[in-house]
Amino acid sequence: MEWRGPVVLVALLAIGAGSGYAASAQSRDASPGSGVATPVPAQRPEMPVEAPRPYAPDPDDPALQPDLQMAPATLGTGKFEITFPAPVGWRTNANASNEWKWKKPGTSNNSYVMRIEQIDSQDITIEDAIDIRIDRLRDEQEDVEILDRGAASLEYTYRSNEGNARHSFMRWLDLDLSGQADVEIVVHGRERDVAGAKDLIRRVAEGMSGAGGGPL
Repeated sequence: MEWRGPVVLVALLAIGAGSGYAASAQSRDASPGSGVATPVPAQRPEMPVEAPRPYAPDPDDPALQPDLQMAPATLGTGKFEITFPAPVGWRTNANASNEWKWKKPGTSNNSYVMRIEQIDSQDITIEDAIDIRIDRLRDEQEDVEILDRGAASLEYTYRSNEGNARHSFMRWLDLDLSGQADVEIVVHGRERDVAGAKDLIRRVAEGMSGAGGGPL
């Protein structure tokens, strides 16, 4: 009988490999696991979201009312003189040579206030003035929300440096019809002051005139 070594060897190897695979298959545990599932950490966890900060309490001064008693007032001199109706009894304070703040005596900070600024020396259009104001607000204040933008007006809310919620109205005027902004008016207040602030800035803007005294 001839010895067929290579053939027998291949057969034995095949049998051994098959047996090993079968044993391995039998040893694998395919039964359901037990215990409590635990979360797997995300590969890219999101940054935690900062909780909203509450606003500081509003001063409890009575709300600014519409239809205030007004009287003529004048600011500036010469060709920079402007005349407009101002609330009777309010006092003015010059922040700069071309900027004045009007406030009712005895009212708290972060209640309500009016500011008037002559900006004719800046040689910018009203549209540019509004763009600049919005950029400054977003750079310098927190929680700024633009509520309404008109051709010469802006309404917005923001968080004051003391943490109070503020609601503001702004108007720009071209008194000499030159195409450039001459005056900027703003009234800041609380939510309870909105009706009065809106009425006040409208009346001041509509009643304002330049050195020539002509209508807007």
